[in-house]
Amino acid sequence: MPDKLPTSALQREISATPDEFRRGLLLAFPGKVKEPGNTLNIAASNAAMEISLTVGPARTIANLRLPTLFVSIRFTAGSTEAQQSMLAQMDRAMHRGGG
Repeated sequence: MPDKLPTSALQREISATPDEFRRGLLLAFPGKVKEPGNTLNIAASNAAMEISLTVGPARTIANLRLPTLFVSIRFTAGSTEAQQSMLAQMDRAMHRGGG
């Protein structure tokens, strides 16, 4: 029997613009990102998720202004293992270097 899908969405707050986030998704899931209306739908590797984005207020640190993006992720298909794998794939594609 398949794992029960979570009923609530995973919420994240990231420092990116909507365009930067979309580019990361396209890197993670080439040819798998659909954008009907205001949501992003991705179906890959036996799992599927729906993502909605909300732009938040910019954060200011000294003279640096960083964008804020609220990301809501809701899985619509897949086992817990497939969903976790999909999140890890997305996170790897969006990882930024630093030192």
